[in-house]
Amino acid sequence: MKSKKSILLLIVIILLQFTVGCKKDVPGPLAKSEFLMNTYITLRIYDKKDENILDKAFDRLREIENRMSVTIEDSDVSLINQNAGIKPVKVHEDVYYVIKEAKYFAELSNGAFDPTIGPLTDLWNITGDELRERESIPTEDEIKEALELVDYRDLELLEDNQVFLKKEGMKLNLGGIVKGYAADEVKRIFLENGVESAIIDLGGNLYVMGEKEDGEAWKIGIQDPFKEERDYLGILKVKNKSVVTSGDYERYIIYNGEKYHHILDPKTGYPSENEVSGITIISDKSIVGDGLSTALFILGVEGGSKLVNQLGDIQAIFVTKMEEVIVHEDIIEDFSLRDSNYSLILNQK
Repeated sequence: MKSKKSILLLIVIILLQFTVGCKKDVPGPLAKSEFLMNTYITLRIYDKKDENILDKAFDRLREIENRMSVTIEDSDVSLINQNAGIKPVKVHEDVYYVIKEAKYFAELSNGAFDPTIGPLTDLWNITGDELRERESIPTEDEIKEALELVDYRDLELLEDNQVFLKKEGMKLNLGGIVKGYAADEVKRIFLENGVESAIIDLGGNLYVMGEKEDGEAWKIGIQDPFKEERDYLGILKVKNKSVVTSGDYERYIIYNGEKYHHILDPKTGYPSENEVSGITIISDKSIVGDGLSTALFILGVEGGSKLVNQLGDIQAIFVTKMEEVIVHEDIIEDFSLRDSNYSLILNQK
């Protein structure tokens, strides 16, 4: 989950006035922000003025956090971790669903995304709240020891919503997928309450519902990975889509002058190293975009593109360290490059 000091991955370009609180006498959307899931969450509704809808959505978000957070001691996920190698734990059906989806994406990506990465994330502890400069990083022996406990194949999904980690010391961490599920749940609540035009912003996980009041698509800025300030290199036009971004510029530490970002490769135990600096996934369901964003970042342009093309109605934008923006052909007409320092490359199926 993203930290509150993180640089925003997505910049929503909305040419409409909006409020942070829920005030009916102020023009613009009905909006509310809270700090949940270790990130700032903002929900904006453009075609309704019923504050109860926002309250229902935030109640659901708190429910998801209380069940799936690794930092809440009595959450379902924490109970699974506490009983690793001991016994299965029966969890709520939504927790079981998210874990099942997480394992699916782990299998699909051959472990590039792995929900049992908890021992490694604990070891590196790159949260975004700490000082950038560090006096040490994990040793090779420590990483090797943690890697012994990272393997999605040792995550068992049993009958009656029971979950079991086969080795003592294993730890689930759903931070790479739970916000996608949460965004989908907010969308469900909005639809059930008659909302058709809204922006669901879960700190890098964005879902845009419907269209702007003038009938135009929403415009979303894609973060420039090489600029510390909130600058964007291009604009994407979307309607009724999830847009999820991961990058090596958001959370990182520096040791001996070298940068170590927070996206860890489950196979090496170290921050992923390839040509990718940022990845954006466009999909119908946010849980899909969330699960794939980490996997594609680690797989790189070639491996990630192959996976995207296998899945059908999913598009990706890769930003490379060579200042290339590689855009899936299905969305090339909806993307405009704004920074002349980058070269635009068409990613064909």
